[in-house]
Amino acid sequence: MANLSKMKRERMLAFLDIIREEHKADDDVLKALGEIESALNSKKYDLVLEEHEEAVDVQMQDSIPVFTEIADKEICTAVLL
Repeated sequence: MANLSKMKRERMLAFLDIIREEHKADDDVLKALGEIESALNSKKYDLVLEEHEEAVDVQMQDSIPVFTEIADKEICTAVLL
């Protein structure tokens, strides 16, 4: 499987090079592009969070277990002599 993050980062860096060629004379733009490029190169690993609910969470919305005390079924430890 291809590294999608790496491909996306390379595509963005190539686009930054195109913009850099178009704005060679503007120092402010070149400085901003340099900052963007360093940010892209420094962050290579990221946490991917999926937007979904677990099946257990969905079941618990309707089926919450409720414990009640039944006095007849109490566990007793009687000591016999």
